[in-house]
Amino acid sequence: MTGQPYISVIVTAYNRKRYLPFALKSLEAQTLPRDRFEVIVVKNFDDPESDSIISRNGWRSIYSNESYQGRFYLAGLEEAKGYVITFLDDDDMYVNSRLAEVHKAFTTYKGLIYFHNSQTVIDKEGREAPGVKQQRVSKNIIKAEDAVISVEALREVSKRYKVDLVGFVLRFVRAHADFNGSSMAVRREVIEAVSGLLRELPIGIDIFTFSSALKAEGLLYFTDRRLTLYRAHSEN
Repeated sequence: MTGQPYISVIVTAYNRKRYLPFALKSLEAQTLPRDRFEVIVVKNFDDPESDSIISRNGWRSIYSNESYQGRFYLAGLEEAKGYVITFLDDDDMYVNSRLAEVHKAFTTYKGLIYFHNSQTVIDKEGREAPGVKQQRVSKNIIKAEDAVISVEALREVSKRYKVDLVGFVLRFVRAHADFNGSSMAVRREVIEAVSGLLRELPIGIDIFTFSSALKAEGLLYFTDRRLTLYRAHSEN
C-alpha cells in the first residue's frame, strides 16, 4: 500500500442532511497533512451543501440505500485504501487534532489495532452541553490519561478470573470503551477479518468494532483526551 493514505475516514449519513456539513467541515480543519488521510462519504441522499464540500476536497461520495448499518459501513470499507479505518457519524465532529493524534498513535505503536478517545457532548446547535448524557462519556478507569494495553494480557487476566473479556475491559479498564463510532479507529485487518459478519449487522457498529478488536491480537490505545464532539439530540 505504498503511496496510499495512511488513514481512511468513513463518514456515514442515513436520512439526515442537517448536520453533515458540520462533520465534513471538521475534516477540512484537520491538522494532519491531506496526503495522509482520505475521506469516503456514504449517504443515501443528495445535498448541495455537503456535495460541494466533498467535491472541492476531492473526496469520494458513495450512494447506498442499505438499511443494515453494517452494509452501509461496508460500502465505505470496500473503497478504503488506508491502513487504519476511522469513522465519523454525520451528526458528530472531530476536533482539529484528532486525525493527527490517531496517526501518531498508530505510527508510534506498531502493534496497535484499536484506538478510542473520549468525547465532549454538544447539543443540536453545536454548543457544549455539560450534564447532557455525560454518564455515557468514555473515561479510563485505570489511573492514566493515556493507556496502551495488550489484548493478550487482558485476555489472560479475564481467563484467570473467569470473567467475560468485554465486560472486564468495560468494568475495570475503560468505561464506555465501546461507545461512539466517531471516537474509534481500528487497523483495517481487524474489520476485514469479520466483514462477513459485518454484512449481516443491522445496528450496533460501535459495539461490533470494539468486540472485533478484542478478538484480534495486538495493542489497545485508550485516551481521555476529548477528540470527538458527540452531538446529543432527539434523533440519537
